[in-house]
Amino acid sequence: AQGGAGGTGSRGDQGGAGGAGSRGGHGGAGGRGSAVGREAGVAALAARLAAACDGPVDLVLDPLFGLPAAAAARTLRPSGRLVNLGSSAGETSPLDSATLRSRSLRVLGYTNNELSREQRAAAMGRIAELAAQGRLRVAHEAVPLSEIAPAWERQSAGTTSGRLVVTPRPGP
Repeated sequence: AQGGAGGTGSRGDQGGAGGAGSRGGHGGAGGRGSAVGREAGVAALAARLAAACDGPVDLVLDPLFGLPAAAAARTLRPSGRLVNLGSSAGETSPLDSATLRSRSLRVLGYTNNELSREQRAAAMGRIAELAAQGRLRVAHEAVPLSEIAPAWERQSAGTTSGRLVVTPRPGP
């Protein structure tokens, strides 16, 4: 999951990618200079992702799109899948045709908006059931509100594991 802390997918986690996909970071009026810079950004981020994942991955769950999706596509092994879930890094992505074709990649889109009210209710019920049974766990760290600044610094540095949950009460 790009930008997330969890391990979603089969070796396809993109957490820790940093801010390379910030909105507008690869766009502009277009000229050759911006295309060269965009390609360098995609290549650099792809190298970081591949190193973080210990090599090619089968699946990418992508809530970012934009430049991070183009980089993530380069980390996929042949016949890999990139599932787009959102576009917080950009509405368009510089995915290149050569990457898609040379690896026979699949790019899919997903939205919960296609689910009926009944399907959503059933899914949420199942999630609640698994959580109540202790079979669904989210890696997290409870952080007292009084310690939020250093916690955010650790999160920014990439040294937290899981989600930070801010609590209004002092720590133990």
